Amino acid sequence: MNTQDLFENIKINSCGISDCDAAWHWDTGPCGFQDFDLWFVLRGKGRIITERETAEVERGSCLLLFPNTHYIGEHGEEHLLTMNVHFQLSPKGAEALGAHPFLYKRIADIGYMRETLLRVIRLYNSAKTESARVFFLAALSEYFEASKPEEKSETGGEKSAIIEKICDRINLSPEEAHSLAAFAAEYGYSADYLGRVFSRAAGISFSEYLANARVNKAKFLLSSTSLSIEGVAEALGYYDTCYFARQFKRITGTSPGKYRKG
Repeated sequence: MNTQDLFENIKINSCGISDCDAAWHWDTGPCGFQDFDLWFVLRGKGRIITERETAEVERGSCLLLFPNTHYIGEHGEEHLLTMNVHFQLSPKGAEALGAHPFLYKRIADIGYMRETLLRVIRLYNSAKTESARVFFLAALSEYFEASKPEEKSETGGEKSAIIEKICDRINLSPEEAHSLAAFAAEYGYSADYLGRVFSRAAGISFSEYLANARVNKAKFLLSSTSLSIEGVAEALGYYDTCYFARQFKRITGTSPGKYRKG
């Protein structure tokens, strides 16, 4: 999916929060919506039904609903509290998504998504539509980065949480001598197995994630300190400045010296 095409010229049409009461039953009618709808569940359990399939939803469920599709919504004993944003895409963006009754994801960081969508709603209701759009793009990025439920089951919730912890530790201190073998020993796995789990969960190999984190910190040091290039390399745990320069250019497309000059 080409997310650049998808995110181009997005326009929010409406947004809000719905606290569904005991009598709530949602039916869009045969023609459905005229636009797309990002639907995020904050509380309760229920289901979204189409002619082709049904999605069981609960706290953390996030669905992208498509135009011209008949949807029926129901909840169980736990009433649903949802947030939604109706929006339209450019023809290229709609084409990038393809044809589906809905796209269903599970959001791991519920607090982040909740706060981001709350900002969208506040800003939109304050007539700050461009600022609302910026935050909505952040929410969509979080949505498209999230795993589908079946992808979560491949790695398992516990293993996914371990990968998130590993990423957080690398992000906090990329200069440390992080190794896949050390993390594997810490969590009781073989290095080969943890490497495969990491690649599935993060969408990138452990070594590439670590390299990206180090280069990102190098960018900060090059632009905000007076450290020499050799000093930046040493600060990030590189023993060979030439290797650091090659890795920096491979990832950024430019040398550390040219990057510093802007």
